[in-house]
Amino acid sequence: MTYQVRILAKAWEDLDEILAYIAERSPGGAARLLDEFDKTMSRLEVNPFIAPLALEAEDVGEEIRQALFRTRAGRNYRALFLIIGDEVRVLRVRGSGQAPIASDDLTS
Repeated sequence: MTYQVRILAKAWEDLDEILAYIAERSPGGAARLLDEFDKTMSRLEVNPFIAPLALEAEDVGEEIRQALFRTRAGRNYRALFLIIGDEVRVLRVRGSGQAPIASDDLTS
C-alpha cells in the first residue's frame, strides 16, 4: 500500500522558518536539510508505521508519530504526523532545541 503524504500549512511554515534560519548561515546546509526532509517524506509514503510515537501523542490522545531527519552536522528535526486511512498528514516540524508542541497547536 502506498500512502499519500500531505504536508499541512503549519508544517510548511515551520519548515520555512527552519530553512531560512539555516540558510542565513549555510545556504548549502539548508538545501541539504530540505533534501533530507524530502527523503523522509518519501519513506513515509511506503511505511509510515515504522516511525515511533511522538512525545505529543500522550497529551493529544492520538497516535501522533514522528519521523526524524537531520543535518550533516547531526542536528535532529522531527516531522510530526498522523496516519488517517491511506493519508499521512504532517502537522508540524520541530527542531532539536524546540519544546514539544502543545495540543492546541496540533490540528489536523
